[in-house]
Amino acid sequence: MKTKLSKFPITVQRGSSVVKIYRESTKTSGTYYRVSFYKGGKRCGLNFTDLDKAKLEAEAKAAQLSRGDLDALQITGKDRLIYGRALEAVRPFNLPLDAAALEFAEAKKLIGGFSLNDAARFYMRHHGHGIKAIPVADAVAEMIAAKTEKGVSASYLADLRYRLGTFSSTFHCDVNSLVPDDLRNFLNELKLAPRGFNNTLATLNTFFAFAKDRGWLSKESDLLAGIEKRREKAVPVEIFTPSEMKEVLTYSSFDLCPCLALAGFAGLRSEEILRLEWSDLKRRPGFIEIAADKAKTAARRLVPITPNLSQWLALSKNQNGRVWSHGKGWFFESMSDTVEAINKARKENGEEPSFAWKINALRHSFISYRLAEIQDVNRVALEAGNSPKMIFQHYRELCTPSDAKAWFNIGPGRAKNVVQMEA
Repeated sequence: MKTKLSKFPITVQRGSSVVKIYRESTKTSGTYYRVSFYKGGKRCGLNFTDLDKAKLEAEAKAAQLSRGDLDALQITGKDRLIYGRALEAVRPFNLPLDAAALEFAEAKKLIGGFSLNDAARFYMRHHGHGIKAIPVADAVAEMIAAKTEKGVSASYLADLRYRLGTFSSTFHCDVNSLVPDDLRNFLNELKLAPRGFNNTLATLNTFFAFAKDRGWLSKESDLLAGIEKRREKAVPVEIFTPSEMKEVLTYSSFDLCPCLALAGFAGLRSEEILRLEWSDLKRRPGFIEIAADKAKTAARRLVPITPNLSQWLALSKNQNGRVWSHGKGWFFESMSDTVEAINKARKENGEEPSFAWKINALRHSFISYRLAEIQDVNRVALEAGNSPKMIFQHYRELCTPSDAKAWFNIGPGRAKNVVQMEA
């Protein structure tokens, strides 16, 4: 339907802002409609061949003028529609469109090529409802308290305090604020040997599992993602010969001697010896009872007391309290003193003072000689507190039955350099 000429100009008004539509025609272009308005004191116009489109544009321009949105008046066509939709999208947040755009741009810089929606969902999973914020130091203290109440061994608690103490002193933030790069950098900066690195990694894994159970971390969180255990260099397994063992026991101190005998003739670990009570040697006649809280593997076991071990233990007059009644540091210092005493005696006898302590050699020796003596891997594994697989992989050294007989016949002698003590 044609619009009557008398209806023009059509006036569209919003507040004090007025936009008019004129109907005009030329011989070349025919009839068209001109939307006319003033911007900054200057008259502007847009031409349309369709009246309905002209009316829509006039409505939009009038609304923009009434809001004082002068810059938006320069937007036309598709861009104007985009602008309108953007305004509607941010309206519920009472946020200016330019502020929303700036915030979006900054967020995109931070997350790189990832979707902003994905980043928001990740944030809600790790920091949203149900995730409690707690400082790292407080979380560590709570875990250690829980482990103490559970009754874990003192050595395990000491290891937790050492490794997690370094961790908590490094990160002064909430647990759920940590990211994988934080942990990767932390472990690298410690510059640990493979064994220490792997032990610290295992401790952190235990801590984060505890944090998830307490609701301090999302169940989906994996802060140690991409951090792999390091390959430990194989340490050659070494044992003492029977003659070397005689020297060790001859020149060790009165307090240290029964401890070394327990390691060499019963296969006890150093940490187990340091926790051992004399009552553990008397509770089961003929056996040493290693309680679960004193064993490295937290598994109770019985170790037979060999006849020669019984003789060495009988040399100790005070058989109350702990077998080693001093501190851990003194224990290892006394072992160093033994090495010095052996080399001093060798030198005095015109021999080469070349005796050196072999890593874990007393336990290695027990397992190797015991296996040669009884030819039963499963039984040796039970006595040593290891699996048969571990015995073959890490401890077994080829020994003959005659070697084993010589080893388990080492007892307190009457040589001039051995003082016979009362039982």
